[in-house]
Amino acid sequence: MRTTGTFAAIHLAGTAALLWLGYSWLGMGEARATALAFSFAVALLFLCLTCWLYGAAFPFFAGRRVGPAFGTALRGLPALVAAAIALLVLYALVGWLADATSGAGFKLASWMTLNFRKPVRPYTVQHVFDVIFWIVRWMVLPLLMLPMVAAIALRGWRGFAAIGAGCCRRLYWLKAPLLVLIGLWIPLKILGWVPHMKSFPMEMTSFVLRVGVAYLLFVAGWLALAFVTSAGNPVRTQPSTVPSP
Repeated sequence: MRTTGTFAAIHLAGTAALLWLGYSWLGMGEARATALAFSFAVALLFLCLTCWLYGAAFPFFAGRRVGPAFGTALRGLPALVAAAIALLVLYALVGWLADATSGAGFKLASWMTLNFRKPVRPYTVQHVFDVIFWIVRWMVLPLLMLPMVAAIALRGWRGFAAIGAGCCRRLYWLKAPLLVLIGLWIPLKILGWVPHMKSFPMEMTSFVLRVGVAYLLFVAGWLALAFVTSAGNPVRTQPSTVPSP
């Protein structure tokens, strides 16, 4: 418990440092070539540090101590960065498909009304499309990709072959999406919720409380997600043979 508390404290402090670095990067100028190159270097540093910090959670919960866990993640950092870029591209593609089908529900509703001779509400059909993409973003992709990311953090480039591995483990198909919602979707909703307040001090108090709750949910959700993904899987966490004394 003491080691887990230390690791959680490192994640709380590390996430705060990453947020500060990301906020600083947003304010950097890009008018000159040198400034653009420096901005790109900071963005790459941010990506590498993020992958290192959050990637270390998988070997830690797979049985490593704090130091060795960060060492394991550091050795697999190139593969983790490549996986992060691939995931960003994949989610961008899903977002593009969602935008491209934003009007498909109205066209499909018109086609169904014309052919079935019964009125079909365009909003209902479009809502079905939105629900499908929501499930893909927040349930299907995390369920498939998280075991791969865990294996990459432990084994480097060989971990890419573990895509979808462990999805059929007992209740993992339920735990992983639920923790993704707790650690990402709910914090985003909390940050986006702006309650009406009567004074500026009350608005600032509400903002600070919402940021604090979202921050704690994000860190706790991620650590719990890494735990259920990595812990208790001897195929990934232990060698297949034990050397004889």
